[in-house]
Amino acid sequence: MDNSIKQLHTSLVEEIFRYDRAYYVDAQPAISDQDYDRLYRELLDLEASHPELITSCSPSQRVGGEPLEGFDTVQHALPMMSLDNTYSQNEVREFIDRVQKLLPNEELDWVVEPKADGIAISLRYEDGQFTVGATRGDGVSGDDVTENLRTIRSIPLHLQSLTEADLPSVFEARGEVIMTRSGFEKLNSMRETDGESLFANPRNATAGSLKQLDSALVAKRPLDIVLYGNGEVIGGPLVDSQCVLFEALGKFGFRTPKHIWNCSSAEQVVAAIDELDRIRESFDYDTDGAVIKLNRFDLRDRIGVTAKAPRWAMAYKYAAEQAQTLLNSITIQVGRTGTLTPVAELEPVLLDGSTISRATLHNDEEISRKDIRVGDTVIIEKRGDVIPAVISVVKDFRLSDSKPFDILSITENRCPDCGGAIQKDREFVAWRCINHDCPAQAAQRLEHFAARTALDIECLGDIVSDKLIERNLVCGPLDLFDLTLEQLRSLNLGNADEPRTFGEKNAIKLIESVQRSRSLGLDKWLFALAIPELGRTTASLLAKFHKDFASLATSEILNNVIELDKLNERAVRVNPRSRKNKPTSESDRTERENYYAQIVDQITSRVDSLVRLGFASVTKENGYHPPNYTTEVGPSVARSVMNWFGSTIGGETLERLIELDIDPKGSEQGPSNNDRGLYAGKIFVITGTLSGMSREEAKAKIEANGGKTTTSVSKKTDYLLAGEKAGSKLQKAELLGVTVLDETAFLSQID
Repeated sequence: MDNSIKQLHTSLVEEIFRYDRAYYVDAQPAISDQDYDRLYRELLDLEASHPELITSCSPSQRVGGEPLEGFDTVQHALPMMSLDNTYSQNEVREFIDRVQKLLPNEELDWVVEPKADGIAISLRYEDGQFTVGATRGDGVSGDDVTENLRTIRSIPLHLQSLTEADLPSVFEARGEVIMTRSGFEKLNSMRETDGESLFANPRNATAGSLKQLDSALVAKRPLDIVLYGNGEVIGGPLVDSQCVLFEALGKFGFRTPKHIWNCSSAEQVVAAIDELDRIRESFDYDTDGAVIKLNRFDLRDRIGVTAKAPRWAMAYKYAAEQAQTLLNSITIQVGRTGTLTPVAELEPVLLDGSTISRATLHNDEEISRKDIRVGDTVIIEKRGDVIPAVISVVKDFRLSDSKPFDILSITENRCPDCGGAIQKDREFVAWRCINHDCPAQAAQRLEHFAARTALDIECLGDIVSDKLIERNLVCGPLDLFDLTLEQLRSLNLGNADEPRTFGEKNAIKLIESVQRSRSLGLDKWLFALAIPELGRTTASLLAKFHKDFASLATSEILNNVIELDKLNERAVRVNPRSRKNKPTSESDRTERENYYAQIVDQITSRVDSLVRLGFASVTKENGYHPPNYTTEVGPSVARSVMNWFGSTIGGETLERLIELDIDPKGSEQGPSNNDRGLYAGKIFVITGTLSGMSREEAKAKIEANGGKTTTSVSKKTDYLLAGEKAGSKLQKAELLGVTVLDETAFLSQID
């Protein structure tokens, strides 16, 4: 091929990208539509004559390709974490104060930016070329929507830079795919003209567009993007703060928020939040809050993240939208654990861009507290993605013959789905259906079992779950492993008059993903089995301390947590120094003192064993009284898990898993795994003032090397890390023969 043809192609591509950026990113068109179309047609003609010139990064590839059969799953190089959020400016101040306490010797500055109301995505570039785009998913993995994202013209297909040295070998940009308000209006106008259903709001339209398997259809949707963060970065210039990141994103060709604030105090942050609220309606895309981030990346690394969110960022949500409507009736839903939840059936009303016809009422006690009655005019509220809720009643409009709500009258003391008995769960202020074979519970458990955050079984949503139960093809989640291709292929999702079969492609996907779930870890399986009170974070945590179901079923850790709860209750009852329950005589006092001392010893021993395992930490030694401590899982959850394993349902589940040869493994971070750390299983106490790091940082370094920290020196303490002005703890450590490390010695050991 003539080299001049290659040069012409390169020139056309670069010129079109330059005009794309001017139009879609900078909002400053640099060429007329007619001239742009001429350049684009010239590129298409050249590539038609020389197809070998076409690459995935050519502007011609934005029009979309062949429809996909389904989305692949992408593992994020770094987790896409969600943010803690608040509706209170006081909580924003408390958050900033909390971070300052974690970094006591640092001058902190903050970035406030708009919180775009879109769909979170990650864009991966390798050697400057766009290679993979994925949704957030469960934060660990998401859908591969690369082909759909290629159609968005504000996403550069290759990073722009002044020199090759400016380009990282790997760069992941993170942000929100959005639909502008003007684009949304045009899209709905076209759909109305074509007789298609209208989207409720820009976010729904965005989500629906990204889920399309046909990227050619996505190319016709007015999608846009706003970038605000990064994932994995390898090489390139140093990006050490949020402000510098925004500069880098802009240089690479990304659209970033036009309005950001760099603040040095809590009051400046609050002022920025208020200013953003005043101007955000002028934006051409929806925002639902402000995001507050610690500016410097090195300080972010020092304070780290929790299991759910970074400690260095928070989302502030603006006041929730409310609407007034009529409560037509109250129905009862049955959840996967049998909980009966009252649901408000409303006169449809527009709220936050969506038509709302149902809202949660939480439970019968909440209804009684708010005195909500059928026929009332009610105020409903929707905050972000949270289910709409009835928050109050307009009693001026109440009908004279209205009656208070009575769940027993509505249900006739029976489950509305299976007719089984119901009973009050006092601990959780809820009524439950106690029939484990209730079809509504079974369908909910099946859907939960298949969720992305559980075993991620494809093609198993609410309708399929309902029909599998209704047709008696499964009774419980583990029956999925017995389903045949023929049973699924011919499954009627409709009715006798209007049949709609599941189909072979869907059946194959479901069976394949069911079989893939065999290899998933203990954390996924624990969450999937819908054990009462066991959420995803707690399931993941328990899997770190147990190697399999068998070890969890007889967990010494959880039994210790339960026993400690009993011992603490007993200690309160027999405490001889109690003001409420004073000894009746000297002999009674002596007897109680001896018994109390035994209980304190038992509590201390059990706490120490949990501390060594990394499952507990002592927050305060109380001398005569039991120590204050925290455990990774509380007694309520521990009891619920152990009760489930000891129940008929739990036993049958374990037996069935053995029959199916399914034995998921946990990571078991007990003593065996901690043996690898420098301070494996060792107990530290920190005292005095450290000059080069905060106590939180020292604690993090100790834990990273397998050690644990407590607050008081005892004969079980292995090391005392002593800073300046170490007092009585240093004296006690020397008396007990505890190894004392100064800050220099400590740092030299771990470096």
